[in-house]
Amino acid sequence: MEKVAVVTGSAKGLGRAIAIALSKQGYTLVICYNKSRQEAIKVLDEVKLKSGRSIAVPADLKDEAQVGRMFKEIFKSFRRIDLLVNNVGNFLYKKFSETTAEEFRNIIESNLYSSFYCCRAVLPVMRKQKSGQIINIGAVGAERVNLLEKSTPYFFAKTGVYLLTKIMAFEEARYAIRINMVSPGSLSTDIFKDSDFPTGRSATYEDVVKVLLFLISPDAYYINGGNIEVAGGFIPGLGKSK
Repeated sequence: MEKVAVVTGSAKGLGRAIAIALSKQGYTLVICYNKSRQEAIKVLDEVKLKSGRSIAVPADLKDEAQVGRMFKEIFKSFRRIDLLVNNVGNFLYKKFSETTAEEFRNIIESNLYSSFYCCRAVLPVMRKQKSGQIINIGAVGAERVNLLEKSTPYFFAKTGVYLLTKIMAFEEARYAIRINMVSPGSLSTDIFKDSDFPTGRSATYEDVVKVLLFLISPDAYYINGGNIEVAGGFIPGLGKSK
């Protein structure tokens, strides 16, 4: 049976790495992007080497109407969705006192609202199937309150995603739907230095992908509502270079 995976923000970065890895696992991919069309087409060409029916679909996931149209198109094309990876989410490193209302809204909506909208759109399909998985991409420390001067809105949003993961896992378990979260430490493209990490390096895309692949494997059949940090012991606010 064809397995269909939807990966948001998969034109670049971690999303791209996840999409390529899933294509090698036999999934047909839906590459979701907003403005990065050229990059999305390149990823699509790569995943089609393994999964020829894969497609790319544009949408601004901060807009609930666009999310609804996107999933309607996906379901029309494939009739099922087996995996949703909520990866999209902007990051802002700026003093809170200097953060504009528009910037605050963008961080909350791109991280929290986008995950909420996509989950709400896909869950009716998964309930009918009586199967499906959702993986939300969080951030190290998302399960606790983090008050960081230059990234308060981001952690506010990711903690929201953590709570969203927990309540949905509880409610949807009766339909054999599993919902988990993977929370990376700062990735190589972020603002930290290798010396800021206990292990001497940041997390890599490969580190995160390996955990995601475990969570969607049969071996993780009883993990639901979980949050796995991929951070090598890194704790936000500790060890940061001045």
